[in-house]
Amino acid sequence: MAVRLVAIDLDGTLLHDDMTISDYSRNVIRKAQSQGYEIVVATGRMWDSARKKAETLHLGNVPLICYTGAWIMMSETGEPVRQDGLSPDLASEILLESKRRGWNATSFMDDVIYMDKPNGTEEKYQKYRSKKPVYIGAEFYHPDKLVTRIVFADPSLEKRLAIRQVVEEKFKGQVDVVFPGDDFVDVHKKGINKAAAVRFLCDKKGITPEEVMAFGNTENDVPLLQMAGLSYAVSNADKVAKEAARAICPSNEEDGVAKTIEKVLL
Repeated sequence: MAVRLVAIDLDGTLLHDDMTISDYSRNVIRKAQSQGYEIVVATGRMWDSARKKAETLHLGNVPLICYTGAWIMMSETGEPVRQDGLSPDLASEILLESKRRGWNATSFMDDVIYMDKPNGTEEKYQKYRSKKPVYIGAEFYHPDKLVTRIVFADPSLEKRLAIRQVVEEKFKGQVDVVFPGDDFVDVHKKGINKAAAVRFLCDKKGITPEEVMAFGNTENDVPLLQMAGLSYAVSNADKVAKEAARAICPSNEEDGVAKTIEKVLL
């Protein structure tokens, strides 16, 4: 079946390691759009950060999937298409558990980054974010509105695995936990992922999963790579993404996304 929609992850997939998009990639993606293919950026980034990267593609006002599918926003107008997240009560339970265990926690509400207090991780992870954290002390553990995502960060894989195990066991059936790359452990409301967000957009346009081409590199891309009729993990991808994808394409540094689009679609 012919491809109608192309879903593209940013970090480690479309973006080079220095967080830039090559002119070649931009030109190929715009050419694909001009030939009628729907282009959807699907990223784990927060909205403000995702928007700034998407703007450099010059795709016009198109749906942009951010927060690994928790939000879908119109890329130029900022109009919300869909927004979801953890309930305040559930988020509070998770955050209080993290406090008891001494984990480095960050929460996102209304596209603002919140922390209890500075913990030394801010500078290291700023490359993924376009805003500075807001420190709110004890209030951090008692949110009063929908929490888009909770993120734990630790450079130790052993600790990340332990965090994941605790959260998945204590909040079973209520959350989805993924390793999106780097030192992060992302916690979303159950059922939130890039595949669900892409499927939502496809349903609006009468596009089937078999008509989707997708690109990714980490665990937060796995549901999308499994769903899409044509899916590629870049060669620098995590093992779990490579196993989920139907094929491997050249790395992010080699413009693998654009090379594959050009070869297969144009």
